[in-house]
Amino acid sequence: MQNFGGSVRSRLTALAALAVAVLPSCSDDHSHNHCEDGRVDEECPAPHTLFVASEGSLSSFDITTREARAGSVTNIVGPVDMHALADGTVMVNLTGRNEVLAINGTTMLEVGRVRSSNVGGTRPVHSYISPTRSGKTYWLALNDGESGTPATNSAAFIDISPGSSSRFQLAGEVALGIGHHKASFSKATSRVVVSNIADCNNALSVYDYSNLGSIQALATFTGAQAGFDAPDPGAGNFNPSFCDPTYQRGLPPAPHGCATSPTRGKAYCNMTSSGDMVVIDIDAATPTFTRLPTNGKGGGFTLAHPGGRYLYTMQEEPREGAGGVNCQIGQIAVTDSMSDTVVARVPVRYRGPSCADALTGTPAETANPGHVYFSHDGNTLFVPTSGGFMVADARVNQVVVLNTSNPASPVQLESITVGTHTGHSASALSGDGKWLFVVHTIDGTVSQIDTATRAVVATFSVGANPKVVATFGTVEGPSEQTGPVE
Repeated sequence: MQNFGGSVRSRLTALAALAVAVLPSCSDDHSHNHCEDGRVDEECPAPHTLFVASEGSLSSFDITTREARAGSVTNIVGPVDMHALADGTVMVNLTGRNEVLAINGTTMLEVGRVRSSNVGGTRPVHSYISPTRSGKTYWLALNDGESGTPATNSAAFIDISPGSSSRFQLAGEVALGIGHHKASFSKATSRVVVSNIADCNNALSVYDYSNLGSIQALATFTGAQAGFDAPDPGAGNFNPSFCDPTYQRGLPPAPHGCATSPTRGKAYCNMTSSGDMVVIDIDAATPTFTRLPTNGKGGGFTLAHPGGRYLYTMQEEPREGAGGVNCQIGQIAVTDSMSDTVVARVPVRYRGPSCADALTGTPAETANPGHVYFSHDGNTLFVPTSGGFMVADARVNQVVVLNTSNPASPVQLESITVGTHTGHSASALSGDGKWLFVVHTIDGTVSQIDTATRAVVATFSVGANPKVVATFGTVEGPSEQTGPVE
């Protein structure tokens, strides 16, 4: 059952004692690249492992042999945003249980299940790992809450600091606006910006979490400040400039994707309804918000190029039938953080730059750019596609690729064909940057892509309803987060 607070520590101690007392010790034969007692150190490195959270269970696979590893964890309900930590612990938000699960990635045993809220927050969806400040690191679980119930939205900070006496305990929490939520941390201070997709009074807020016992909201960006300030058009009428989170008489700003520039230290969040990028001076005494038009809209996932200067934002429009051309599923807006200007708007075609076939009427009609990953040298961008939100019959099977060697002017390359999925496609880039793993909910598989050759080199059969993936190996380290840390 569930373990909270101090019970997590006691279980850790019990598991360690059990491993020493019952399991065989590490032998001199390390041909399997790890020790059978679960110990992980220089003599007993953890093998490079793919972790897959499906609806119902969490399992793992040896990436080198491509074989399933022993052990699995059950009671996995609504897994979202799974990440590995630097010590091989694997954590995942369980939306359907209002928990954050932590497991030992070597033994596949539970370390603990932590409530995602102590103040009534529910449905943890997105998660982020904070920068380390004064030796402390936190798992940020964003509770999306129940529809029409603002009090069920919150941001929970769970201590994941190695060696901490309160590790895997909820250390602080703050109420949010109405979700869905995303976030990005300050590069230099204990601050974080959190977006609220369905709130007209609080589209974005900057929080100071240096004192987790009293997290402070420093500044808030409202729907009116985002340009949604028209008067109510009345029942039966619609004005896109009127702020309405129900989408009946108008639109909310609907922020959905934030990242922080390592070069300038400012945060950038995309407003999906208008397409504006909001530039946030997150470290100012009083944080400020500046709107920057992009001439696109929708989508919103944002990530900084490894060089630090440029921010890439995925947008769903213009697209085929909405100002775009056949096969277009959106665009990538490139923002120069040195001048806060949009310097490129790159059309994204589903199967690559030469694709001219109409998608209308096909299962890929609602395809759109999803999460993004840069190769470690910064020369290639991988964009797994997703099916339209809540479109049950959507089917997509492409990973969009761009040459980003000139980050101010990316060029689309031919797409990579993978397995079939619908809705959001979860993915993970291995810590060494060699492999991109893409989940296929329809096929029950995970594709392994070689980032150097841009080719699928293996397909893992992982069973029904795979949702999220992560990787870890002592040599390779943890896979990169789907959400930006800095």
